[in-house]
Amino acid sequence: MRVRGKKPVQRQDRALLLRRQAYGETSLVGSVLSERHGRVDLLARGAYRPTSRFYAVLDPFHTLELRWSERPRTELQLLDRGDLDRRRKRIPTDLESYRTAQAMVELIELAAVPGQPEPELFQLLEEALERLELGRTRPDLERARFDFAFLEGQGLFPALDHCASCGRDAPPVFPGERYAFAARIGGRLCRECALRARAEGLPVGTLPAHLFALCQRLAAGQHEALEGLSQGAVEELLDFCDRFLDVHLETRPKSRRKSRPRPAHSP
Repeated sequence: MRVRGKKPVQRQDRALLLRRQAYGETSLVGSVLSERHGRVDLLARGAYRPTSRFYAVLDPFHTLELRWSERPRTELQLLDRGDLDRRRKRIPTDLESYRTAQAMVELIELAAVPGQPEPELFQLLEEALERLELGRTRPDLERARFDFAFLEGQGLFPALDHCASCGRDAPPVFPGERYAFAARIGGRLCRECALRARAEGLPVGTLPAHLFALCQRLAAGQHEALEGLSQGAVEELLDFCDRFLDVHLETRPKSRRKSRPRPAHSP
């Protein structure tokens, strides 16, 4: 008796493009983060033909409305229809906005798990792209805000008010002082745990009080703390985020591989 295979299931969802690559001469494969179905890899046949119904649809930074056939026993699904839900034309025309948007997209791509619904990640990325499109904040400030929200959403936010090793409450920070910090352990360390970690050969750095205070305000949702920061202060904050993410993601997206001197207090 012949058993028929399961029919493809039709899916429709809003989505953001994470990555795309050519497939053959005229088709492409797009990896998208959908709002309700998580990360999905889609085959858009003939997408590079000017007469294709997918032509100029699968572009970065736009919010898309997609319909695809979910086929059993395959990771590559067939895209049936694609429309633009929200076109963002400003981001590609501004270099700093483009770099920031690309850095955010690549970070989401690393975190998104195929087939696992992650509406919080979708909302985080879409709202950040919209703020960049509207030009309401400096791109570097938007990236700092995004990175901290990402860390919090992924349960990776560093310990700031207590020791990441023993859990004891940490004393208040005082201007001009430096405090032990170990990204691999998870954040701030008390004096005893810092000495023990160094004795065990674990990397322990120091962070200045002003950076601790800024991180604590951002952890409390006080995003207005970013307004008015100098470019140097924002670079210091972004460097902190990048190096902390390096440890926990074990890689750094290409758009974040900026050559810059390593601060003496680097975690």
